[in-house]
Amino acid sequence: MIRTLTNRSFRKNKGRNMVAVFAIVLTSMMFTALFTMAQSIGQNMTQMYLRQSGTAAHISTKKITDAQIELLSNHPNVAYYGTSIIAGIAENTRLAGRQLEIRYGSDQYAKDTFAYPTVGTMTEKQDEIALDTIILERLNIPLELGQTVTFEWKPDINSQEVTSSVFTLCGWWEGNQSSYASMAWVSETFVWDVCDNATGPKTGQILGQRMMGITFSDSKNIEQKTVQMLTDCNLTDLEFVTNLAYSAEVQGSILRENLPMYGGMLLVFIAGYFIIYNVFQISVASDIQFYGRLKTLGTTTKQIRKIIYGQGNRLCAIGIPAGLIVGYSLGVLLVPALFPAMETELTISVNPAIFIGAALFSYITVLSSCMLPARIAGTVSPIEALRYTDADSAAHIYRKNKRHKHSKNGVSLSGMAWANLWRNRKRTVMVLTLMCRTKRWKRRLRC
Repeated sequence: MIRTLTNRSFRKNKGRNMVAVFAIVLTSMMFTALFTMAQSIGQNMTQMYLRQSGTAAHISTKKITDAQIELLSNHPNVAYYGTSIIAGIAENTRLAGRQLEIRYGSDQYAKDTFAYPTVGTMTEKQDEIALDTIILERLNIPLELGQTVTFEWKPDINSQEVTSSVFTLCGWWEGNQSSYASMAWVSETFVWDVCDNATGPKTGQILGQRMMGITFSDSKNIEQKTVQMLTDCNLTDLEFVTNLAYSAEVQGSILRENLPMYGGMLLVFIAGYFIIYNVFQISVASDIQFYGRLKTLGTTTKQIRKIIYGQGNRLCAIGIPAGLIVGYSLGVLLVPALFPAMETELTISVNPAIFIGAALFSYITVLSSCMLPARIAGTVSPIEALRYTDADSAAHIYRKNKRHKHSKNGVSLSGMAWANLWRNRKRTVMVLTLMCRTKRWKRRLRC
């Protein structure tokens, strides 16, 4: 019976439903847009810091042996790792001001250093090479696979000896403008050939130097995990550097950038609460005699509240999904405006937490807005319902201010509107306050 009453009452108030659904869609849309922007800001700023540091790996080292790599790679804390071997530094005159490191790298190492070919493949044959667009542009080489590339390079930075090698372009990727150096990937066969089976770096040389980047299952407590890993492997003398992008200072900076979004969420909650609350308050005031008759027939306070909450749930089922779709679309359009000078392609977050969080916040807003109207409808007695008006304590105000007002010019529409405006002082003050706050925040957002 309560479900039947809820359905019929819901169908009866079509005008109220349209206004309430619009308010819920608007609230859900703003929550979704803000969640999308907050998540996207975090991801893009993290990506920016990672590109500046040159790697996405949690920790990295520049001096390590093959035996140590084998030992660390089997540690349970290591989710995945990448390795690289340096052959030398390019000395072409066209590359002045841009360091180019000729080296072999595993696929994971190339991905971690944002240097994995997006066109073509990594090197496989001894005469193949993969470069970024910055180097290709400086060498005036067209972006076509199979192009001939000639490098003059030094295997020893302390020596004047220069080696010349000719390669065939097998792949390229967009250059990282945030880094001062570029990678030139050559095959492992080429590196072993020029290294002459070198087992590690020699004094004053870079030829044969091994590097390793390690990523754990998550970015929490990186330093502690590193110490534990090195202790377990009995390699405490090995030096690993933690990626600065995962430091507490950088993460705090990202959080501060998101504070305006969290403040906006609070504003949306307050605005949505007042709008939906006013809709339900007006609805309850107009149907108060209906709820009084239900009380006369024996309906309990809990059942009447259930009717109002049931209507709110039906409105949420309509408004929240629509708001999520519109809000995410709005967030996708607004994120590029937050990073107008981003050098790389922007990342739009598709984290499920966006939709779960926005839907949850929107639902909590609606339920909070229904609480007071549901309490009023549930506690009203049948006698009070018959004489209920939408004014603040109407009988008390009438007795206190009982007087007749005479007008020389008669009754006017503006005078009647002004008098009706103050029949419910609480609601009038609430709406005016909300309008002022909304206008003030709009000015701040424009600034």
